[in-house]
Amino acid sequence: MRVYISNYLSETISILDYNSFEFIKNINLGENINPKNFCVFKDYIYIHSESDGFLYLLDLTKNKIVDSIFIGRFIKKFFIYNKEIFIINEDVNSIYIIDAYHLSPIGVIGIDDMPHDLDIYNNILYLTCRNSIIEIDINTKNIIKNSKFNFKPWSIKFDKIKKEIYTCTLDGKIIILDEQLNIKTMKKECMIPIEFEISYIYKKIYIVDLKSNSILILDYDTKDIIKKIECDGYLQGMKLSNDFKYLFISDTKNDLVKMYDCKDDCLINEVNSGKEPTTISIV
Repeated sequence: MRVYISNYLSETISILDYNSFEFIKNINLGENINPKNFCVFKDYIYIHSESDGFLYLLDLTKNKIVDSIFIGRFIKKFFIYNKEIFIINEDVNSIYIIDAYHLSPIGVIGIDDMPHDLDIYNNILYLTCRNSIIEIDINTKNIIKNSKFNFKPWSIKFDKIKKEIYTCTLDGKIIILDEQLNIKTMKKECMIPIEFEISYIYKKIYIVDLKSNSILILDYDTKDIIKKIECDGYLQGMKLSNDFKYLFISDTKNDLVKMYDCKDDCLINEVNSGKEPTTISIV
């Protein structure tokens, strides 16, 4: 297993060994390719560059870019499913679908204003927009449901055990919905919550608070705050390991990727991967 990190200002992708947290290699992408969002798929990494709006295909066997396609600069997230790339484009309020092997267009799904974040459960894509959460069948690519709210959902996380949905607003609310998107709980706990992770084995919910540059930890069952990690940096990305034991955080102020043990939430390692590390992926 490996840890992949995009370094925005260094124009590089760092690859670390998951167990030792030591560098395997650092791949230079080339001038004016500023990576932020990316996906790892087999021997390839799909990288979006905000500076020029292109999606680049990096061949890991050759350590170089082998193809590219223009998709726009305001891309919030994208993912690969069944050899297709689903790209959330805020600029035109749509989802682009592209063939993962040939980078050729397949189709477009029109959605609501300001699409931002997504999660997937049971072949359903849950997508936050300005005042709504949209459910899309990723096989048929049809919109199943469009639920409107009197708040502006930002990030989203589907709890695969309790079948609950966590979302948040930029004014600090944490909102828990049931699977039918009915509101169960609304809490005002953060300043600017931007991302969720759930450690099922330790029964903890991790939330990045952008304004306070800290990580709030909630009890999985009661949803009460049980701890707060002060990070002394600008937090950009958060990723939980596949076994739910370790939490990885990117800190753009200090140019560090930090590794925490979820058992006691202690910092156990950190590495300087490059200038302005952002997205983290573990494959």
